[in-house]
Amino acid sequence: MNRTRLLSGLMAFLFFSSCGSDALFRQDKDTPNGWNLKDTLRFSLDKTIESPSDIYIHLRNNQEYPFSNIFLVVGLRAGDSLIEQDTLEYAMAKPNGEWLGTGYSSIKESKLWWKSNWQTTDTTLYHFDIAQANRANGLEEGAEQLAGIISVGLSIETRTK
Repeated sequence: MNRTRLLSGLMAFLFFSSCGSDALFRQDKDTPNGWNLKDTLRFSLDKTIESPSDIYIHLRNNQEYPFSNIFLVVGLRAGDSLIEQDTLEYAMAKPNGEWLGTGYSSIKESKLWWKSNWQTTDTTLYHFDIAQANRANGLEEGAEQLAGIISVGLSIETRTK
């Protein structure tokens, strides 16, 4: 009986906590075997964003992630034309090793800000490309799989005032 109540309460919490998002776009891609150095993840947007919005990158990591930070190369394309490309660094853990992000188990999700006041100017198909650029010194040749990143996402959200 108590287990049923606990499960029902947990399901209700998850349902209500996921409601009310200001996301105009959200897409996630799983990386169940780690994130290969050569894998660029592409997120495509085919609708107009008329109001100024913020763009976020969402990373889910588990305890296997070996670093306290992450380096990402993020590109924005309109059709086939590269509009801009940034190399970004984000902290993933506190100095004491405690993971940043949200979550109640060994999986944490970090919501990382990338752009403010972004909006589309026309109905062009936009592509957002995200690649990881982490390197570990002294690893043998071919060690290109980044362990511990289990999914990567991108969201475009209405600016909060």
